[in-house]
Amino acid sequence: MSFIASLPQQMFWRLRVRHLLLVSTVARVGTLHRAAEEMNVTQPAVSKMLQDVEDMLGVRIFDRQPRGLVPTELGDFVVSYAGQVLADQERFLRGLSNLKRGGYGALSIGAIMATAPDILPAAIAELKRRRPLMTIRLSTTTSDELLRGLEKNEIDLVIGRLTEARHHAIFDVEPLSNENLWVFAAFDHPLAGRAEVSLAEMEAYPWVLQQQTSPMRQVIDRSFAQAGLPSLDNLVETTSIFATLQLVRRAGMISVLPHTIIAEAIDRGELVQLPFVLDNPLEPYGIIRRRGEPLSGNAEDFAEIVRGFVRAEIPGDGSKTVPWVPAAARGTRGLR
Repeated sequence: MSFIASLPQQMFWRLRVRHLLLVSTVARVGTLHRAAEEMNVTQPAVSKMLQDVEDMLGVRIFDRQPRGLVPTELGDFVVSYAGQVLADQERFLRGLSNLKRGGYGALSIGAIMATAPDILPAAIAELKRRRPLMTIRLSTTTSDELLRGLEKNEIDLVIGRLTEARHHAIFDVEPLSNENLWVFAAFDHPLAGRAEVSLAEMEAYPWVLQQQTSPMRQVIDRSFAQAGLPSLDNLVETTSIFATLQLVRRAGMISVLPHTIIAEAIDRGELVQLPFVLDNPLEPYGIIRRRGEPLSGNAEDFAEIVRGFVRAEIPGDGSKTVPWVPAAARGTRGLR
């Protein structure tokens, strides 16, 4: 007998999308009053519906606390499930609408910054060439943020890397390539043009970095710790590439980004790579999917296109390391 068949029939047939929408809304807004306003129903109706769901599932989903309704331990599981179902339904309806108009459905992609300048746009352009009426939703940020979206079914696949131990149990990863990180500053920074620069010297200047949960930030934090230096406290944290580059150019800050993002600005003389090699390389990035779930046709096609572009870029020995080279020794675009 299947698990579904063993469930009380009343529970199986009565649990509806509107119940899950209620659970998700209450978790987000924190009060029945605000949930009623968002759902355009009365507060007593919302209260009764929530009681019905809790009775149906046999668990208390929310604790009533002075600051509002807070999910219980079991409630967190229900809220997470509700979010996944609602995201699936939105994606289904959006894809169905696209298909009815003669399109090819939809695809939601998450990608880290290293792929943004070359691999990602090339792969998307090829996919659009094959399926011009496909709707593509693209998110480019840090791996930890992208994986939250993948776990919630808000993203179909991610090009990035795992950031937590528990990710190994819920995601499958297909390694693609390495990501070379360069420490850099503005062309007129006091450390620009130096033949050697130490971490201790760079520690004296302000930095702009990603948040502590990102793999790129963890590389820097480990480097400072291994050098016996205190953690950086004169810094700005942001996931925005634009903000990072502007703060480096205008505020005299130091930063770290994949070389694919900054090589052109260095070649133009706007930025300089500081002569410091990080001893803590990142794990290879790869195609990440939810474990036990096959990719959709659109997602599988995109993954195959990405594989092809990555294979074309990586040398025969499988290495993609780009070493530091003094600016005077580089030709135009010599580090691309």
